[in-house]
Formats: sequence, C-alpha cells, structure tokens
Amino acid sequence: MIFEDVNIEVVYRPVKSLRMAVYPDMRVRLTAPPDATGEEIDDFVKSHRRWLHNALKRKEERLKEMEDQPVLSPLEQLIEDQRRYQSLMACLKPRFEYWRMKMSLPPVSFSIRRMTTRWGSCTSKRRTIRFNLDLAGKPERLIDYIIVHELAHINHPNHGPSFKATLDFYMPDWRERQKELKYGK
Repeated sequence: MIFEDVNIEVVYRPVKSLRMAVYPDMRVRLTAPPDATGEEIDDFVKSHRRWLHNALKRKEERLKEMEDQPVLSPLEQLIEDQRRYQSLMACLKPRFEYWRMKMSLPPVSFSIRRMTTRWGSCTSKRRTIRFNLDLAGKPERLIDYIIVHELAHINHPNHGPSFKATLDFYMPDWRERQKELKYGK
C-alpha cells in the first residue's frame, strides 16, 4: 500500500486491532486482523497520518545521528555492548527491586537484550521482563518509567484502564515521562 509516497507493508495476523510500526530501517508495517477491510485500513492510516510522518522524521533524525558515530569493529561493538550492559544492570537491579517491592509484587525476573522497536517487554505468565540495552545512559526517571510500565504488565497484560490506573497510582507523571522518552526534550 502506498500512502503519501510512503510504502506501507500490510500484514494480516490474528490480532484484535490495527497497528502500525516504523522500523529503524525506515520500513513501515501495518498489522491488521484477518477480517479488516481495505476501507478500514485506509481510514486507520489517514487517521494516523501525523503520527506516521512524525515517526518517520524521528527515525530519519536517528539515522543521521548514527551516521556521525564511528563504525565499530565486531570486537569493539561487543566490548561497547558489554560496557553498556554492565552500566544498565548496575542501575536496573536496585531500581527494579525498589519498584517491585513498592508495587507489592512477588519475585519477577528480568534480562537485558538488544531490541529494535521497544524499550521493554513483559511475559506475565512467566513473570519475566526484558529491557532494551539502549536504556543504558538514559536518565534514571525514564528508566523508572519503563520499570513501572513493565511491572504493571505482570497483573495487567494489556494497556487497558486498570493498567493505566496502576501507572497513575505509582507514577502520576508517567505520561510526561513517556513523551520525554519517545520525543526527547
């Protein structure tokens, strides 16, 4: 599908609603339920026009930033990733335990890995959380937001009203932190 000179890959999957993602390589994918009509898809894309153009602009800016960074050899990249991993782990461990206890949750395991489109993810059934290595170097207040967001998913697997109420209770300014993480300051 082409929308305003943007090629959008449409993929039909067993999902409940339409969603769109812009990947680091500037690819745009729209995931739709199998029964979605062409008209519904067109309406969705039109209603998300501003979001799409802003997301593409942010990805383009990120690509330009990356061009200015030196290209590391595989060994140098491994060493840099290990340094960032250790730095993030040192920050995450105490913050994660603090928020887990504050939210009265039983033990939850977490890990750090490279992720391309998310800051974190949670598998509530297995009580496991994964954090994006790119959180390394982010301000503690933003790391706290991701921790609380993912811990809230332990009891609320989706982003429904009870999930948002949990965030409101534990972190009343979560919306500002979310915007800061998404758009920068």
